[in-house]
Amino acid sequence: MVIIRFLFALLVGYLAGAGTTLWLVQSGTGDFMIRRTEVVQDLERRVREVEQQRDAVGRQLEDALVRFNRMETAFTTLEGRFRDLLTAHEAARLRDGEPRAAAPRAPAEGTGTPTEAPDPAPTPGP
Repeated sequence: MVIIRFLFALLVGYLAGAGTTLWLVQSGTGDFMIRRTEVVQDLERRVREVEQQRDAVGRQLEDALVRFNRMETAFTTLEGRFRDLLTAHEAARLRDGEPRAAAPRAPAEGTGTPTEAPDPAPTPGP
């Protein structure tokens, strides 16, 4: 008889444990109990810190892009002014009768260094 009582108590304990486990998993109470642990709270704090760092890096990237666009615009403007000055200088030299100097060539493809400009052909003098 003692063995039957022991097995019955074991069965009741098993069913109570399984029922409690199912209730904790489905009711959300288990989530509340898990969230209160130190490890989970530490992980949540770290996630918040990483999200703040990500947002800060995103803002820095946007600022860098704005600065890059301003620099590109300034460079394009400066390049246009330089070309205008070069054209005006060439026109003044031709008007004054000076021979035209060889214009520098674009860099050779893939080298990044300008190619040699050929010597200008001698012009007959007056």
